[in-house]
Amino acid sequence: MTAIQLTRQGQTTAAGLPYQHVHIHIATADGLIEPADLKGLALPPGMVWSQGVVLEGKAPIWLYSYLVHECHAAVWVACFDPRLGDGTENSGGAVVVATHSRQVAVGQVLGVTIPAIESGATA
Repeated sequence: MTAIQLTRQGQTTAAGLPYQHVHIHIATADGLIEPADLKGLALPPGMVWSQGVVLEGKAPIWLYSYLVHECHAAVWVACFDPRLGDGTENSGGAVVVATHSRQVAVGQVLGVTIPAIESGATA
């Protein structure tokens, strides 16, 4: 098993924009990873670059930086922040950090709900 596990699920923002929710899971017993764990790390199969991507999960900033770079081909990329939600369970805001579209702007906060994470989900 790899130290970093990524799962993908198709979702829709509160405003109706389709996106792919990429959940980051650190699978080590102590919850720690090393920079060398980036070697061979791949995004989940079936990424749809014509949709946005929201990255979510407890991880170091350097892993988020790597994943934003890897998702560059997506129409937009955002990072989840639970502090920006509406107060309902599993809600938060996804802050757009990169875009190739007029649909969203850098710095825009998209309302999203964290999906239930299914083991091996790639839909």
